[in-house]
Amino acid sequence: MSRLLLPFFVVCLLSDAPTLFAADSKINRSAQNLAKHLTATTPAKKANEGDQAKLRQRMIAAMEVMEDSYRTNGPTPESLIAKAMEFRPEMGGWEKMMTTTAVLSAWREANGRGLFNESGKFQDHITKGRGVGDKCTFELIVPAEAYPPGSNQLANLRLVTVEKKRAKDAELSNRELAYRGQLEKLVTEKERGARLAKVENGPKTNSVGRTAEESLALWRGEVEKAGDLAKELPNIRLNGRITGTPSHMTQERWRATAELANISKYPTEVTVETYLIGITDRKRDHYLMAKSSETVKLRINESRTIESYTRAQNSYKGKADDHDEVPKKERGKTQVRCRGFVMIVKHGDKIVAYSGSDQMMSGYANPENKDSPLRSLTAF
Repeated sequence: MSRLLLPFFVVCLLSDAPTLFAADSKINRSAQNLAKHLTATTPAKKANEGDQAKLRQRMIAAMEVMEDSYRTNGPTPESLIAKAMEFRPEMGGWEKMMTTTAVLSAWREANGRGLFNESGKFQDHITKGRGVGDKCTFELIVPAEAYPPGSNQLANLRLVTVEKKRAKDAELSNRELAYRGQLEKLVTEKERGARLAKVENGPKTNSVGRTAEESLALWRGEVEKAGDLAKELPNIRLNGRITGTPSHMTQERWRATAELANISKYPTEVTVETYLIGITDRKRDHYLMAKSSETVKLRINESRTIESYTRAQNSYKGKADDHDEVPKKERGKTQVRCRGFVMIVKHGDKIVAYSGSDQMMSGYANPENKDSPLRSLTAF
């Protein structure tokens, strides 16, 4: 649940007045999220057993972004990945084409076989169509021993049923031999691509390929042009979600993601505060798991994504059990739980937007709630 506070805390329901920017902003955020998982990789010098596991993680992450867009009436996977490739300037045309084909093929296979659960997360058991109950797995189209430089390329990964998985000593089919030739073209393109070298050796860039210095210069230019208007309270759209739960990939942490966009007609500078709230197992009392604050400079129509994390799940257990006065012999039965998040966007000391994971969490941030316990929560 989210709230939008305009100057004087007037709530505006933007959904009743959709704009072209709103649509563009949505696809840009989704495309940027997908683009993170499509990063170009320097071809391997030799086969490494760990590379395929890394490719699997990247492919699953990319497919889950596409599945989320598919389920929520967002851009089609085909449109989304085409837009995402615009944020990967380091990739050449051949690599973009092969990577796009591989990722779309894997998503279509997974979607068609029901490999996404109710939450849109990938799992490897077939739940619809032929072979219900059977498993699927990822494999390299061209094995590492047949062409080591392609063994760490996302374009060289496919999703197959376990039944159709290549036998260990099987010879390459004519189609796979042809694909090896395409991989060789991809590697040649990457080796001579000056853009890849620039990305690897140049300054750090953001999701749209700009350095921090370039982004700051653009923002300052808009501020100078806007004059005193840039000091006014901005109109900020804020959406928040829990995007990660304790797992190996999140280092056993919860992750909350804030997506904010400046829909004002002038640039602005705001502070984003994120609170991750826990709840004890027995007494059901709320406590502060983590708080973060980040200052963000936003140009006109610019959007930004900010991630915040708790500590590792088990680091809260001792204090939570102490608070609940749980006997030692019963502590093995209790669990650490995240109740949700609260996000607040401030311009100076004025709240201009807030969001919560549900109505109660959103109420914690509401400036009209004089009795909000947010700032008095005990930190565990």
